[in-house]
Formats: sequence, C-alpha cells, structure tokens
Amino acid sequence: MAGFDITKILNKQTTAQTENAVTEDFEEIKLDYGKIVITGKNKYSMNDIEDLAAGIEMAGGLLDPLILGRVNGEYKLAGGHRRYAAVDLLVKDGKEEYREVPCKYKDMTETEFRLYMLIGNTFNRHYTDYDKMIEAEEWKEVLTQAKEEGSFLPEKGVRVRDYIAKIMKTSAAVVGDWNRINNNGTDALKEQFEAGTIGVTAAAAASSLSEEEQNDIAERAAAGEDIKGTEIKEMIERKKAAAAEPEEDTEPEEATGEQEEKAEEEHTKATLAQMQPSASDTDTTEEEKENARRLHALKMLEKYYIYLNEDDLRCLEAMLQDCKRRKMEYGALDCGSTI
Repeated sequence: MAGFDITKILNKQTTAQTENAVTEDFEEIKLDYGKIVITGKNKYSMNDIEDLAAGIEMAGGLLDPLILGRVNGEYKLAGGHRRYAAVDLLVKDGKEEYREVPCKYKDMTETEFRLYMLIGNTFNRHYTDYDKMIEAEEWKEVLTQAKEEGSFLPEKGVRVRDYIAKIMKTSAAVVGDWNRINNNGTDALKEQFEAGTIGVTAAAAASSLSEEEQNDIAERAAAGEDIKGTEIKEMIERKKAAAAEPEEDTEPEEATGEQEEKAEEEHTKATLAQMQPSASDTDTTEEEKENARRLHALKMLEKYYIYLNEDDLRCLEAMLQDCKRRKMEYGALDCGSTI
C-alpha cells in the first residue's frame, strides 16, 4: 500500500481528546470478535475487566468500537484491548449475543499498525508508571523504524525523546528517567517499579548504581520501606566524594582530580595563546575566555564520555555536523583543529 504521513498522524494524536478524533478516516464494520487477531504486542496492565464486562452487559452491548488495522488482509486489534477482554469474558460465560462487536478499521502497514496501537493505548485511563515506561520504549522503537522507512522526518535538532515527551504529555527528562530504568535497571528493581513499591525518580536514580546496590534497594522496597529519590542521590554523591578523595598512601606529587582539571584549563589557555600570537591582550581577552571554555568542555568529555547515553551521543554528532557547516559558511580556517 502507499506510504503514510506519520507526522500528520502524530499531530492529530497530540491534539485529540478522544479515539474518534484520531480514527475519523476509519471505516465502520461489525465482526465476530473471534476473527480479530491479537498480536501480543500489548504489554500494559489490564485490570477491572469484570467491572467493564458488567457495564457492557448493562448497556446491551459494546458502545465504543474496537480499533483495528487491516494488515495483509488480517484484522488486528490496535485499540480497545480491555474492551476486547471484557467481551471475551462475556462470551466465555455463555453470552453469545455479545460475540459480534462494532469496529473501526483501515488498511495499514505493519509500522502504521504499531503506531495506531500505541495511540489507542494513550486513551487507556488505567496507566501505571511501569506502563508509561513500556509505552515510551514502544514509541522509541516505532518512531525509529518509521524514520528508517522514510515516513517520519523529525525536525532538525529535535530528538526522538522530545517527540515522545510531546505525545505522552510529559517532559523529556521524565522520558529519560523511564529510558534509564528500562535499559539499566536490574530485573529486581524493575519488578518493584512495576509493583509500585518504588517511584520513577528513585528507580531512575537507583539504575545508575551497581547490580548489588540496585537489588538491595529493591529488597528494601519489597519489604515496605519508602525509598526516596533524594536518599539515593545523596548515596551517589557520597560515593563520588569518596572516590575523589586521595588514598592515604598516595604519593605527594600525584595530582587530585581537581588539580588535574585546573592543569587542563591552564594548558588550554596556553594552547589558545599559541594559536593567536599576533593579537594584542586587550583585543583578544574575552574571545580567549570563550574559546577556553569551549576547549575545556571538550577536554572534559574525554574523561566522562563513558557516561554518555544514546541521546547525548546523537546530540554531539549533530553539534559536530553543525560546526562543520559553520566552518564552510564562515571560512573558519582553524575551527576543525578543535573538534
């Protein structure tokens, strides 16, 4: 089928208040619910299904249609997983009159189907913080795939994380927290996060600790202890401070981290002075200070680059390309030597 404009769909999703607004171009159809394919991609928690089934029975049927994507001739469930589960419960209880359900569908590619399934979950009012973490990861996967297929062209300088934050109506920092928990958290920590015994801030902070420390925090949370993010951050700061202190048997001439950093700054200033031998002190002082700041930041990245995450790396790569562009535009002959 023809390609689709994912940006148009995303814009519609971020301003919509109901599923109907997102699915206005879908066709209506009635289907035997047993002919609808469940993909298994829905990883979110579903509760109160019995109450929902009772509500459907009282109303005499399903009022809100299921949202389907027809992919290669198969009707796949994109939205309404809780409603589907409630209908399944009724039919298995012998109430066959609920077998045929109202649906809305459109033909889709596999990527477009995954997109609409995520949009459908946006209208699920039973989200937990763990569900949001899973959704953020799903959005990252589908947007990355759409970008590779050419149906999603992000604006220059805007990260995928920023799009996810806009879609989920939160901040990029929170999306970053979910990403850290999902990528760096131990199974024990994520289990307690899913159970709700530890919050987002605390779990994100804990994910930077060692496996043993994370599991210890998870054990404390499981035992009912109220673990605060500030407590874990203080623990991390104490570890950093302890690591920065020189050992007792350190030789006198060995430089501390602070001395090393200061020496690096002095070296940077000296390098700049050599690069500009013909300029007077009065004319170049402010410019030298700014250039020294730039060089110092780059030198420090050599020390801390192992702590960069994927988004940081992409940002740095984009900055590098931007600097190269500026060099070509302004003819900065020596710019490349500082990159």
